Amino acid sequence: MESFARLKNLPKTAPKIGLGFGNFGLGKTFALERITANENVVLMRAAQVWSKKSVLEQLCGELGLATTDGPARMYDRAVDELRREPRPIIIDEVDAILRGDKYTVLELFRDIHDETGIIVFMIGMEEANAKLKRHRHYYSRVVEFVEFKVIGKDDLEKFCELSDIKIMPCLIDYFVTKYPNIRQIRVLLIRLEDAAKRNTIKECDEATFRKLGIENVGRE
Repeated sequence: MESFARLKNLPKTAPKIGLGFGNFGLGKTFALERITANENVVLMRAAQVWSKKSVLEQLCGELGLATTDGPARMYDRAVDELRREPRPIIIDEVDAILRGDKYTVLELFRDIHDETGIIVFMIGMEEANAKLKRHRHYYSRVVEFVEFKVIGKDDLEKFCELSDIKIMPCLIDYFVTKYPNIRQIRVLLIRLEDAAKRNTIKECDEATFRKLGIENVGRE
């Protein structure tokens, strides 16, 4: 969110492309949801089947514009609308278009960025940074890089403070050792809170957590 804010504060003529990258379960989608909720964002999820035409159809649809008359007319409509009312574009799962056969789709977003001056923020897996480097004309415009890393103890403590029950330090240490992944911990805490309600538990340490069998839910 801080990186997105810095892009907003750049001069009108400055490049405004950002890239967030990291392994699964590190909070990328959660961050997108927060930004989308606070900003007038066009959120798009890249797909292997994307073409320039399908991207423009989706973009025009999100902007409330007609999706007829072919790619050239749709492109002009989208650019005109984004000049009139600038809206950031966030592209999730960008790895799907960081391939040689999808270069024209990547170039399409660069053209839209260059003609409108809007923010284009891409989110991908940990290899996305290296893949994007192969596209020099695009990579040179990226001014914000956000690497999502394995969750640390300080972050985990803050996350556990949001729980409906008190998570004891020994359980936090256990999470740090075994589950350095915010998605997994989020699921475990949801299960734990449900079990705590059924068992009138107000706080939970590692021993109680293990006794409740939270980790075994859904296993054969």
